[in-house]
Amino acid sequence: MKKIFAFGIALMALVSCKMDFYPSDAMTSSQLKENPASAIYTTDGIYSLFKDNLPYKGQSSGEAGNEYVRHYFQLTESRGDNVTVSGYSEDPFTSPYRYEDVNYGKNKTYTWWMAYKIIYAANSNIDGLDPTISENPKQTSHLLGENYFFRAIAHFHMVTLFAMPYVCGRDNLGVPLRIGMDYSQTGRATVGEVYDAIVEDLKKAIEYMDAGTPRGDASYVSATAARALLSRVYLYMGEDENLKACKLLCDELIAKAPASVKSAYSVATLQDYPKATWSSPETIWCVHVVYPQDVYSANETIGAMYMCGEYSTNGWGEWYWSDELIELFNRYKNTDGTCADNRFQAYFLYKNNTGSILLNDGKETVCFPVKDKNGDFCTTAHVAGLTPDANGDYSFKYEDVNYKAEKTNVNGYTRYYINHDFTGGAFEDGKTPAYIRPDIDEGKEGWEFRGGLYLPYWNSKWGGQDGQVTVTSPVMLRWAEVFLNRAEASARLGSTQEAIDDVNLIRTRAGLPNDAMFTTANMAARGYDSALDMVLDERRMEFCFEGQRMFDVFRNKKTLDRRYVGYHPFTTIKYDDPRIALLIPADEVDSVEGYQQNPR
Repeated sequence: MKKIFAFGIALMALVSCKMDFYPSDAMTSSQLKENPASAIYTTDGIYSLFKDNLPYKGQSSGEAGNEYVRHYFQLTESRGDNVTVSGYSEDPFTSPYRYEDVNYGKNKTYTWWMAYKIIYAANSNIDGLDPTISENPKQTSHLLGENYFFRAIAHFHMVTLFAMPYVCGRDNLGVPLRIGMDYSQTGRATVGEVYDAIVEDLKKAIEYMDAGTPRGDASYVSATAARALLSRVYLYMGEDENLKACKLLCDELIAKAPASVKSAYSVATLQDYPKATWSSPETIWCVHVVYPQDVYSANETIGAMYMCGEYSTNGWGEWYWSDELIELFNRYKNTDGTCADNRFQAYFLYKNNTGSILLNDGKETVCFPVKDKNGDFCTTAHVAGLTPDANGDYSFKYEDVNYKAEKTNVNGYTRYYINHDFTGGAFEDGKTPAYIRPDIDEGKEGWEFRGGLYLPYWNSKWGGQDGQVTVTSPVMLRWAEVFLNRAEASARLGSTQEAIDDVNLIRTRAGLPNDAMFTTANMAARGYDSALDMVLDERRMEFCFEGQRMFDVFRNKKTLDRRYVGYHPFTTIKYDDPRIALLIPADEVDSVEGYQQNPR
């Protein structure tokens, strides 16, 4: 038996210490046929696998932070352009964040192992469930659909993490495809074969769940969740027929969407959302984390990387908002100079661990990237206590040299640039972007940049549940994505007005004023050569820190621009860069003779 399947079978006898469910792979398909009522427990066990902290690779107990959802959201979000990391960390996210070639590390190996454990469990349930002979056919039908969904999403996560984007070619190496109980084939299927299998599984999930009885709130998957995920898969595939199929699915979903998801979301509504995602109309499916039994440690959650200091007694606070993401949100401001976007107001926090670092003195701080002398990344340079001149420019002295951050109109938006190269030639025009921020109290006792290098911008999007600022129930699918999936499909098919309509709905939800809405007449003046670029910026803001940005960029054959402050190479990454596909874990490659690793 090969490695990924040996892992699953070795743990079949485990009894869950966190839930009163059977382990999801504790029963064989033949046992399920003899006792089909047990499928409720084995299916609920799969839900647990997304959040469980299980021992693996010889461990006697689970290791802190080893959870599928935690690793998944770190592996996805850290590789985009929304977060900046403050330096090397003992947490294994550092190497994928830097696009380094590492084929070990618990984040990759545990995610791989757990995904195939989910697939194995779903296969066992699918093989053992038959609504036509069940005493409760509607219940059995829905359970069967749930398992098809789980098999689909696990394969989808694997092929998007460990293979090149679909747009780079259907014939590229994908991941092992496990459909059914025959595990004799251990090689990698092609990307196209894996995607085709995912589509078929989701169609079956929809069919069976449509015929079944839904279970509870958004903690459970549903036919709506299967349709939403299928719309995402079609979007990633991208050919015209798939984009049309994506639009049709979204049309069908939106016609039945809760009215509240089309209405304005106040700052308070957005702030409350992470506190109880499973009960919100916005959520289609989330991994419901029950506190405290499902939380190994509040320091080992997804939110722990975004928060610490006076906001939390837990957390590490090593991930911040990137400057470019902040600038995107700040294109539209209120009369008092604050960002007009409720999403930004709800989740952006600007303090450090000793209290407020801001001065109410009418002055400002200029920040800009500076090449680190000993590496390939950029740190934050800053000069506080500044006021603009009559032209709106900021003159300052840095390392005894006079400079000026000059106000510039870029596609109708205000940006600042310094006419000097501080970043080692990364920009063709030789200038360096500058960012005007609220004035910093540098004299405050105990205050410093995080690690002495980066200005900390905390993010509260991943916390607040049960009074814990680093705990939430991770959302896998929500209504905003359905609207913006349709918007992107429309844009790529040339239906510009339809794309604009969906984007404006999301912007209205975010509280933006009427003059921030797009029209076919003002789109170009605001810097958008295409409706697609407009949609991608909106997706970046709506889904920031939710693990979608990297995929949004690369599936559209765009270049990821990582030329901003952070502990990563100050560079760009093209959509066909082989480093996009994570290296297959060494345990898997070494266990199968002739196994093909991702090329470099």
